[in-house]
Amino acid sequence: MPETTFPPSAYTLYQCPVCQQGLQAIENRLTCDNNHSFDRHKKGYVNLLMSHHKNSKAPGDNSEMVNGRRAFLRAGHYQAFANAIVAMASQCQQSDKPLQIVDAGCGEGFYTDQLQAQITGSIVYGFDISKPAIAAAASNKNVEWSVASSTRPPFMDNSIDLIVSIFSRVEREAFLNILAPKGYVLYAGPGDQHLEGLRHIIYDQVNDYSSDKHQDYFGEGFTLVAEQSLQVPIHLDNNTSIKQLLSMTPHAHRVSKAGWARLENTQSLSDNGDFKLYLYQKKALV
Repeated sequence: MPETTFPPSAYTLYQCPVCQQGLQAIENRLTCDNNHSFDRHKKGYVNLLMSHHKNSKAPGDNSEMVNGRRAFLRAGHYQAFANAIVAMASQCQQSDKPLQIVDAGCGEGFYTDQLQAQITGSIVYGFDISKPAIAAAASNKNVEWSVASSTRPPFMDNSIDLIVSIFSRVEREAFLNILAPKGYVLYAGPGDQHLEGLRHIIYDQVNDYSSDKHQDYFGEGFTLVAEQSLQVPIHLDNNTSIKQLLSMTPHAHRVSKAGWARLENTQSLSDNGDFKLYLYQKKALV
């Protein structure tokens, strides 16, 4: 069987995490002019996360969390949210030139897949710090996948047209570095009332959340060009789906024993997905 090679549209934007030179595709690996080499995994992704840049031995979501997230999202509960993301991202395509898109912190690739499928002519990359998440995502061979961190996104400076960050980190300086002139960042996160029903189950006291802090993620260097609020009703009729929803949130790490007991006894949930979407553009250099 012949070795699989990288699509020619992808590897020219990757940057070597060791020396920051451009990476070239040679047979089944990426290599730079300084002979640093990164093999492509048999599942189709490349690991560009240096071991000394990890914050743990196995950072990010584990396999159980990835499987739960994939099952919940593929059931369609957040499809209206995904549609809104694709619609906002499509505003960034203003010429016949292919749109170079990076999904930063892409998880198992649910949103990445839809960006690639629905934005005609796009070239899409997805990366996440979780190896199990990228291994699951890599079933879509039309996207270039890598294990990497948003603090050190593995792309050449000024090369990316659009960075998408969905319930993930916004690394302002790192994103500015890799964005092309007048490139965009699409950030999507929770609104003030996101999953209030679930939060009332797992917490004895529910604290207020303010989405105003989202705009603090950006600041100088970016201009806000679009903003959208979206309400999505969520109806779950079994305990498994409710736990899958919880596993997608940071609340999963904060639940008390009493909260877990209430959750175990919850067999249905009617809640509201409250989402905020923002599109920022990189300011032109003066």
